[in-house]
Amino acid sequence: MKRIEEAFGAEMREFTTVGIGGAAERLVFPRSVREIQEILASERAANREVRALGGGSNLLVSDGGVRGTVVCLKKNMGKVLFASGGTAVADAGVMLPRFAVLCALSALSGAEELGGIPGTVGGALTMNAGAYGRAIGDIVEWVEIVDPEGALYRVAARDIRFSYRMAEYPVGGIIARAGFRLRPGHSDEAFSRMKTLNERRRASQPWGERTFGSTFRNPPGLERAAVLLERAGMKGAREGDAMFSEKHANFMINRGRAGSSDVLRLIARGREAVRKLADITLATEVKMWGIAYE
Repeated sequence: MKRIEEAFGAEMREFTTVGIGGAAERLVFPRSVREIQEILASERAANREVRALGGGSNLLVSDGGVRGTVVCLKKNMGKVLFASGGTAVADAGVMLPRFAVLCALSALSGAEELGGIPGTVGGALTMNAGAYGRAIGDIVEWVEIVDPEGALYRVAARDIRFSYRMAEYPVGGIIARAGFRLRPGHSDEAFSRMKTLNERRRASQPWGERTFGSTFRNPPGLERAAVLLERAGMKGAREGDAMFSEKHANFMINRGRAGSSDVLRLIARGREAVRKLADITLATEVKMWGIAYE
């Protein structure tokens, strides 16, 4: 039996899209659902904290790092299988752009809107990620989850409560794999739509910058967070090397050597500016590790 791949003291800035984060006590890189089960069972027995890491987007890690074990799914959990009838099964570590391209190559439609999101299938299912009116919860059929004791459960989509950037599962743990139902289509049409959507992204978002994506969630039924931040004068605002993008005020970017403290100060400034402007308290969309912040 192969030994589970692992690393100690790796800098999380190397594993996050914003390029921020101190050392992880332990990183493990499972190759299969079975290895995820083994890892969680052993860590529960040792009473160690476990976190799941996908593409490292939508994530801010403290400069002080994180204790416990980080289960990194992107490196080795990247298989996608297609079956008849428009069914796809994807490992949690599959990057969304790759998943969308493989669906298009298989003449299947429904994943095009996911093609410009720099996250993994597992990360997207954790928060019901999406864009342009479609979310991953719209196409998923079932999700396999390894619970903290290492047991594997398959949860039907009807038993998951999907909402805007939220997903509530009846079982806690780490998402390992998921099945999707897609529509028969045409490859050229799917690629054309992805190209159109990505051109829109490049025009309105800081494409190619080090960012975790949206900083704040859009408040329900109100103006988008980016509009509120811009109206509050936060577009281009900086704390150290952390800056709200001049192209999209809700995208915070790392201009060089930004640390988590710079980002937290800028988040606090943006939240307070919007509160004073519109009496709205923005909730963060970015997830935080090793950081206590409200």
